[in-house]
Amino acid sequence: MSTFNRNTLVKVLEILDSSHAQEALAAAKLASAMVREAGLTWDQVIDDAILPRAAVPSSPAQEPAHGRTPGAGPFGYRRERELSPHEQFFMVLLSPRTPVDIKRKLRAWEGRVLDGEITPQESADLQFMYQSFVVG
Repeated sequence: MSTFNRNTLVKVLEILDSSHAQEALAAAKLASAMVREAGLTWDQVIDDAILPRAAVPSSPAQEPAHGRTPGAGPFGYRRERELSPHEQFFMVLLSPRTPVDIKRKLRAWEGRVLDGEITPQESADLQFMYQSFVVG
């Protein structure tokens, strides 16, 4: 089970208002995957009485030094799972560490990424950007 970041989910859900149907669909799939990876249901996510897992107090001895649960990757994804190009794409776009010029470059790729038509070189570039700007 991984950590859950409600703020990141909100950012992803805001993309649902996009005028581009493929972008909205990819955001919906990413949001669904985030909830599923966190071991939650949508009822739990929407319920105001449920605290985000990160807000549940724990003893300092239980928390790892780097502030994440073991195996938790960026945006609450499990590290042992390979992310799809569209998941990497949105994580790079949403990362505050991604430079604006890189985000502009990615927008030109958007249709091909969402349709699964990126070239092997673009896929490798996207993986590099994900490692650089999201994973760090």
